[in-house]
Parts: sequence; structure tokens; C-alpha cells
Amino acid sequence: MAHQSQSADVPRLGRPFLLGLLVAVLTLLAIMLGSMPFGSGRLAGSPPRQTAAILGAVLLFVPVLFSVTKRGGLSACPPAWFVAHVLASSAGLALICFHGLGGSLLSPPGAVLGLLFFLVLQGTLARIFLSARFSQQFGSRASSFLRVDGVDRAALAAVIERKRALLATLDPAASESVFSPNLRHALRHPRLTLKYARLVAAESRLVGARRRAGTVLSLWRRVHIAAAIAFVSGLILHVVVVTFFAAYAAGGRAIYWWHLAAWGA
Repeated sequence: MAHQSQSADVPRLGRPFLLGLLVAVLTLLAIMLGSMPFGSGRLAGSPPRQTAAILGAVLLFVPVLFSVTKRGGLSACPPAWFVAHVLASSAGLALICFHGLGGSLLSPPGAVLGLLFFLVLQGTLARIFLSARFSQQFGSRASSFLRVDGVDRAALAAVIERKRALLATLDPAASESVFSPNLRHALRHPRLTLKYARLVAAESRLVGARRRAGTVLSLWRRVHIAAAIAFVSGLILHVVVVTFFAAYAAGGRAIYWWHLAAWGA
């Protein structure tokens, strides 16, 4: 009951709010492009832009924490984390863009910035236009409980039996019909969790779950996660290079930004 009351207190991010947020972010980016200063203040590593980059990077780790708490079963109020994920991503995008627009967009850091923009845009548009279709895939839809024709029931029964056998070790107290492995299971039993995930995928193929969901719904989440992993990896690599390999990043030019080491000369 406490969890339900907490969730009820969290504001829903409806379509008007998200559209307004997207317009605000795009407007802010346009203002940044039109008011870029000249001289040293225009450089990506200048104090104002480097400070913006640090603050933006901190904000962009909120979505990482959201993913960890969601998949680790650690959050008492997932909707609050989702709201924080959306708002922190949007604010982080604005700050990182202020930093990144001081450099070349046709560069590895520019590619990382492009990934971030894609993530925010794709996530916002999916939330606006696909959320209703997602809700139709869950148990509240009566057709979810109807029999599906053309299913190899012997193969399906074998998959379910193998899932139950794995579950006896993976999480003995869980029910196979509603169980979904999370980060804690992956850390404790990585091999069993991977096997269970493969069985879940096999079960989905047998019952045609992805065909009913449609290509767009099946792919958008995978693309979002893959792009997020690529972005976080690129962000960490960029921070390491400019902080510790400043001479390499400068490419023979003067190192004008704050750094800890000038390796790579």
C-alpha cells in the first residue's frame, strides 16, 4: 500500500509536458548556437564550458542509476526514478551541448554528443507516440489471456519446464509465470540468468509475442539501450582522455583546459 501511495504522488509525464520539454530543449539549443561567444570563451575546454560539461555528466548518470535501480529491484518508487531520468537527461543534454558546441561536431566527441541527442529525442518521441501501444501489451488487455493458435505446445511445455528447473536455483520463492530476472540475479548467478533469459526469448518466439507487439515496439527499446551503452562508454572514454591524456587530446596545440596529466605527447 505504501508503494502504491508513493507512486500515486509522482506526477505523470503526459504528452503535453513531454512535447513542451522537447520544444524547450530544442529552443535552448538554438539559443546556444546563436549566442556562442568568440575568443577563448568559445572553446570547449574553457572554464564555463568545462564546468557545464562536469555538471551535465553528473546529471547524465541519473539515467544510469535509474537503470540499475529498475533492473536491480532496488527502487521503492520506480515512477519517481523515471521522472528523474527524463528531467536529468534533458538538463544534461543542454549542459553537454553548451560544452560540445565549443568543439568540432565532426569528431569522436561530436559523435558522443550525437548519440546523446539521439537518446533524448528517441526516448521522448517513444514516450509520446508509443506509450499507448505499450500499455496494450500487458495483462489489462483481455486478448492477452486468449489462446494463441499455431503454437507448438510440446515445445512450449518443454521450455517452461526448463525455466522452472532453473528457477529452483535462481530464485526458489519466485513463480515462473511472473518471474523476470533482474540485476541482482545476474550478479549472483550470471550463467543461470543468461540461460533463463534465452529461455524467455525462446518462449516469446514460440507464442509470437514480438509479432503481436510489432517491429517498432520490439526494436525501439533495444536500440535505446544499445545507444545508451555506447554513449556512456564514449563519455567515460572522453573524460579519461582529456583528463589524463591531455597532450594526446590537444594534438600538438596548447592544453588550455583543466587536467590531471598530460600523457600521450
